[in-house]
Amino acid sequence: MNSYEQIDVRELVLLCREHDDAAFAELVRRYMPMMRKVVSGFSDVSLDPEELLQEACVALHSAVVKYDLSQESVTFGLYARICISHRMLDLVRAAKPQAVDIDSCPEERIDGESIESQLVSRETFELVMKCAREVLSDYEYKVLMLHVQGYKTAEISAIVGRDSKSVDNAKARLFRRLRGALGGMNF
Repeated sequence: MNSYEQIDVRELVLLCREHDDAAFAELVRRYMPMMRKVVSGFSDVSLDPEELLQEACVALHSAVVKYDLSQESVTFGLYARICISHRMLDLVRAAKPQAVDIDSCPEERIDGESIESQLVSRETFELVMKCAREVLSDYEYKVLMLHVQGYKTAEISAIVGRDSKSVDNAKARLFRRLRGALGGMNF
């Protein structure tokens, strides 16, 4: 039995930051199924799947370095998944020739937020919504869509024609299902 198997993820992250290669190997072992799943979503890319898996390991290492252990709202697993997905998206973009618009400025900011930051937020939102469509019932998905649009429980209740308790129960279920599917993300 591996001596690192009983150590929790947060402690493994700390050990990795202290250049403990065995701790990183344990993280790779634990997150390999998730990395394979993310990489499989990019199978149409001209890159070799093993190269993509290596890039996923690089992204996992980056997640180890950048993850904020003091916050509680996003688990390391979700953060790592997002880092890996973004790394795969970067590789896809790099593999495709891009048309360059010479009139656009990459530093341009919209509503005080960088375009890059807005894209990352949009990609994360799209990942959550794609997962939601796959794991939620039609009712739960409708409640989620209304919730995301800013409707309160009472308003959702009136729109869907169910009582507030039913909507609250649907929210609890859908958030639990999404957290499970997305590695514990808090909503």
